[in-house]
Amino acid sequence: MRAAAAALTFVLAASAAWAAIDYAAADHLYWHRYDGGNLALCVKALDGLLAGAPDDPGLLWRKGRALVRLGEEQKKKSDKLADYLQAEDLLKRASEADSKSVDAHFWYGVAMGRRGETQGILHSLFLIKPIRREMSEVVALDPNHGGAHRVLGEILWQVPGFAGGDKKKALEEYETAVRLDPRYTANYQVLAQAYLYFGRTDDAVRVLKSVAAVKDPEDPAQYPEDAADAAKLLAKLGR
Repeated sequence: MRAAAAALTFVLAASAAWAAIDYAAADHLYWHRYDGGNLALCVKALDGLLAGAPDDPGLLWRKGRALVRLGEEQKKKSDKLADYLQAEDLLKRASEADSKSVDAHFWYGVAMGRRGETQGILHSLFLIKPIRREMSEVVALDPNHGGAHRVLGEILWQVPGFAGGDKKKALEEYETAVRLDPRYTANYQVLAQAYLYFGRTDDAVRVLKSVAAVKDPEDPAQYPEDAADAAKLLAKLGR
């Protein structure tokens, strides 16, 4: 009920010409994005606010973040790519408008990464350098940003060796991501999978069991899926 009330308040504010920019309401919709149609509602409301402040970096990166999530939910490749490309455009604008915005740089790199995954790694090698550039900028601005290390790990894990891939270094990045950001449970699954790849089953089990111990997840919308995935893999491993 509280999420629905916040959504209604946000939409009404976004439709008012005199409304002040309310980042907290947009974030509330995002963190509850799987509650009804909150994600689409968040994008719609951000569109309303951007109509009055088209160059506001806070609005730009928030809409880019929401579009990345919309793209992840799309079934068709063309729809995914459309969302990711639109997100990239907004996030690039946000990072240029506010070069110190950690979120703008981070989500810009994530959007490019999602596009690369959708297109296929071998068709997206040209994206590796700009993604690394954005993540390096994030780490320079916030040395404790676990998400940036996870993205760097994903690049090292997924790209072939001739293009700079290195699974051992990827594992180190995944470990750093969990250490720096233990409340972001999406980091745990990739680390566990990496441990399994290297035959470190006990370490994988320890990481997977740690998901259930997170009582205040950084992304409450993502947590149920992460917890379910961890439980499923633990069951597969007989643990």
